[in-house]
Amino acid sequence: MPDDDHVSRYCKPSAVQNGMVLAAAFEVRASEKHLSVNWLEYFEAPDMTAAVDQVRGAFLRKGYRLRPNGRFAVLQVGALQEAAMRAGTVSAVEHLPEDDDQSHSGVFGYTPDDLAVAVEIAALVRPRHVHDAVLA
Repeated sequence: MPDDDHVSRYCKPSAVQNGMVLAAAFEVRASEKHLSVNWLEYFEAPDMTAAVDQVRGAFLRKGYRLRPNGRFAVLQVGALQEAAMRAGTVSAVEHLPEDDDQSHSGVFGYTPDDLAVAVEIAALVRPRHVHDAVLA
């Protein structure tokens, strides 16, 4: 995936505090080999807000429950990979389309034990990168 492209990560309410995303949102689950994200440029949307809206739709089609206190964090692919490198890990972001979610992708290269990577990624997130999971 190109370094200048972007991915979003759904952050459940327990990984959000005062509207900001915590490192817990970027921890790889023990049962998974990658961190699930969505490739925003896949949608060819006019802006990030419209692309995140497309991801919202994909989540709802898959039957996922989006919570009002949840958020979508948007990250640039190259910056995400640099953050992983600062934590001592080489990562790759790969497009992994699913039947009901063609934008689905994964961040590979770190494990549930690599908490430093999650901390570095979370440090990239600024308020302008955070979108409500549920629209009012």
